[in-house]
Amino acid sequence: MIGATAVAAALTAVSVFALVTHNGSSLPIFIVAVVLVGSIEVVWSLARQALIAETVERESMALAMTSLGGAARAGQLVGPLIGSVLLLKLPLYSVFIMHIFLALAATVLIAFGPADPPKRKPVGSGRANRKLQVRWSAVFLAGFAIMTLSMARQGKNVIIPLWGDHLHLTASSISLMVALGSAVELILIYPGGRLKDSLGRVSTFVACVTLLGIGFAILPIGGTIAFFIIGVAVASVGNGLGAGINMTFGADLSPSVGRAKFLGYWNALGQVGSLLGPGLISVLIAVASLPVAVLSLAAAPLVGGIWMAGFRHRIGLPGRRRVIIPAPDAVADESQSQ
Repeated sequence: MIGATAVAAALTAVSVFALVTHNGSSLPIFIVAVVLVGSIEVVWSLARQALIAETVERESMALAMTSLGGAARAGQLVGPLIGSVLLLKLPLYSVFIMHIFLALAATVLIAFGPADPPKRKPVGSGRANRKLQVRWSAVFLAGFAIMTLSMARQGKNVIIPLWGDHLHLTASSISLMVALGSAVELILIYPGGRLKDSLGRVSTFVACVTLLGIGFAILPIGGTIAFFIIGVAVASVGNGLGAGINMTFGADLSPSVGRAKFLGYWNALGQVGSLLGPGLISVLIAVASLPVAVLSLAAAPLVGGIWMAGFRHRIGLPGRRRVIIPAPDAVADESQSQ
C-alpha cells in the first residue's frame, strides 16, 4: 500500500505536467499516466482487501468489508467537494495537485500509523497449499454478476460528468453532483453492511443492482436537471447499499490458504467489468448517442441481478441469518443448572 500511494502521487504529477505544458505530446503522456494510476489503484485495493480478509472473522466479514468500502466513499464525498471549490477559481490541474498531496498524506499515514493487526496462521503446509481449494463454478457464476456491477459502477463515474455536460452544467456543478451522490452512499454504508449479514448477500446484491439500473434509466427518460438529480440519488442509494459487496463475495468464496492469490483472480473479474463499462459507453456514443449509451448501461446491472437470483443456490453465498430465541423453559433450565 505504501508503494502504491507513492507511485500514484508520482504518476499524478506527470498528469499535471501534461496538463500544464499543452504541447504535441501532452495528450499521450496524460493518457498513459491516468491508465497507470488505474493499475496502481488495483494493487492498492487488493492489498487492503487481503489484509482485512486475513484478520477479520467470517461472521463479521460483510460488515468489515462494507466499512472498508465506506471509508473509500467518505473520500469520494470530500474529494469532489474540495474539487468543486477549487474549480470555481482555479484551473483543472489544481484538482490533480490536490490528488498528489492526498496520496502523499496517505503514504505517511500508512507508514507511521498503527501496526498491522496479527494475521491468522495459515492452515496446512507443503505442496497441498500450492493448489487453491476453491469452488470455481461458484466463483465464475458470481464473478459474472460482479462484472455487471463493476460495469455499472465505473460507468457511473463516466456518465455523471458526461450527462452534466450534456445538460450544459459547469464543471463545479458536476463535481457537486458527484459529491451529492457520494453523500447518499456514505449515509447507507452501515445499513448496507447490516443488510448483507441479516438478509443475505444475494438479496442485498439484487437490491443494489436494481436501483443502479433504475437510476441510470431515469437520466435519459427525464432529460432535465431535476431528473438528473433524482437519477443520481437513486443510483447512489443502490451503490451505497452494495458498498463492499464485491470484496465480501471475494472473502466468502476465498479459501483459508492462498487467500491473497485467490483475491487477485477475483479482482481480475471485477476489473474486466470496470473496463467494459466505460468501453461500452465510448462505443455507443460513437455509433449512436449518449442517451442510448446510458440506457444500455442501465441494462447491465439488471441482467446481473437476474443472473445472481437465478444461480443463488449453486453459488451458495451466506443467506439470511436466522436468530433463534430460546424458549422460556430452556432459559429457566439453564439458569437452574448454573
